[in-house]
Amino acid sequence: MKQAKIASPFSAISFGVLFSMLLWSGNGQASELMSKAQYADYSVRYQCAQLRFHDDFAKKEQEILNIETDFGLTDENFEAFDELVQAYEKDNDLLDAIRARVTKECI
Repeated sequence: MKQAKIASPFSAISFGVLFSMLLWSGNGQASELMSKAQYADYSVRYQCAQLRFHDDFAKKEQEILNIETDFGLTDENFEAFDELVQAYEKDNDLLDAIRARVTKECI
């Protein structure tokens, strides 16, 4: 007669700890990529480029590439940046400050 294997509670706990560590390390990498102040600067420059060059696609794309280069954004850190954006866009005070700067600096 074969005995069924029973998963030990230790395995489930280990998996939970490992999963939590992976999530935590991902958030740490995102915040290391760009601080809130840097994100605000990036966002203002990006939105200004969108506004200033809305009728010239080539200039807009070049300016956006320059901004991404200045802030160290690459294909390799795109996922971390995406996580960062999702986290920072939950901060209404940050978004209000960005909108105010765009209005002041770009329009």
